[in-house]
Amino acid sequence: MSRSGRLVALVVTFTLLLATPAFAAPLSFPSRPIDGFARSGPPAVTAATWILYDETNDSVLASFLPDQERPMASITKIMTALLAIERRDLDELVIVSSKAANTGEREIGLFAGEELPLRALVKAAMIHSANDAATAIAEHVGGSVEGFVVTMNARAQELGMTETSFSNPHGLDAPDHYSSARDMLDLGVEAMKHEEFRNIVRSQLLVFSDAPDGSERRGTTTNLMLGEYDGASGIKTGFTTSALLTFVSTAIRDGRRLYVVVLGSEGRRAHFADAQALFDYGFGQLGIYGTLSTDNPYVSLKHRVSPGPIYAETSLETFVHLAGQGLMTSPPSPTAPLPDVEPLPVSVVERHPEEAPDGVLSALAYLWGFAVGQ
Repeated sequence: MSRSGRLVALVVTFTLLLATPAFAAPLSFPSRPIDGFARSGPPAVTAATWILYDETNDSVLASFLPDQERPMASITKIMTALLAIERRDLDELVIVSSKAANTGEREIGLFAGEELPLRALVKAAMIHSANDAATAIAEHVGGSVEGFVVTMNARAQELGMTETSFSNPHGLDAPDHYSSARDMLDLGVEAMKHEEFRNIVRSQLLVFSDAPDGSERRGTTTNLMLGEYDGASGIKTGFTTSALLTFVSTAIRDGRRLYVVVLGSEGRRAHFADAQALFDYGFGQLGIYGTLSTDNPYVSLKHRVSPGPIYAETSLETFVHLAGQGLMTSPPSPTAPLPDVEPLPVSVVERHPEEAPDGVLSALAYLWGFAVGQ
């Protein structure tokens, strides 16, 4: 093609492009997704009501109907053991009554008239969930089961357990015997403050003294998460036909302690599955992260017309914690201070950009120069 032909073709093409609506309209780009951290809600569980609590940061991470009143079953024994530890010397000897020996349901096999240390009875109640041991504790600490129940309810009021009413020391279904997930959480946290209690509820095997008739008595924990779930360290399970499966549980990972309370779990080992799912959610998705980025060099992606220097230095510190998820009303305790780092070098760049052609006439002049070979 001749030089004049090329010039004509370029002018025609340029004119058509200017007349095209798509070319004449300003360029548009798809909007950038909002930056942030992916979040998912709590897992689906079978429990009728539950609560997940981070003791390290004193925060309820998630919950479902936490104040709903429900039968509590054998997690009742947390209060029974707590009162025994708070009010009596665990080395005291207890004489087992016929009422205690005949309590029924799950037992360690107490005999009326035998004498045992209070500590052994607390272990039997908490590890093996022995109802006969719980009744023996109540009679010894409270003078009678009825007197002990009064003490249980008074202690519940002191702890702010407003949705709780105790009728017995063991948790068998009874009128006016109920609690809530939040109340049982408060009770569990209080009980775990005692070293004696913590040592008992993390035990998996109970070696009890032989019975007066010579028969061997052994107990195993009802908390099957002990030894199976990383960090599990207590505290108590329960089951009745009205309460279904109940569980107050705690676990520690990397110095962080979480609690889970589930009431009304339904299905084989459902309370363990529910607790594990909630622990995984708390430890895995609702963690606290320290500094994400610091002292990153700044890089400009835009050409600057000004010949002034570019100072390529910046420092960015970001702290992301549960408040970023809308789960905390106040920030957690500050993290340990980072060590001082040497400042990054400053890069000074001198730029002298050429001025670009401006306007249609300048563009046509450029095309003319191209066509004639200038």
